[in-house]
Amino acid sequence: MRLAPRRRPTSTAQKRDHFRSRVSFEDAPADDDYNRNIQIADLNALNAALAVVKWKKLFGFYRDLKSEHHSQLSIDTNLLLNEDRPE
Repeated sequence: MRLAPRRRPTSTAQKRDHFRSRVSFEDAPADDDYNRNIQIADLNALNAALAVVKWKKLFGFYRDLKSEHHSQLSIDTNLLLNEDRPE
């Protein structure tokens, strides 16, 4: 099974110009994992946990040295890519 990367874009008053290029508002393709009714609970939980960490960074609970507004986790390479920082 091929899994699409788990994405976590963030939109704030300081950085919004990247959001539409990172989030698709189109219907998912027919061969999408979710359209085949495959439950990927572990990856959903991991993505949710990363979103909570980002939220805590935004509100000062954790220090945020990079201020990334888009993170993408590649499952097959175990790579967490951080992009879209405010200028």
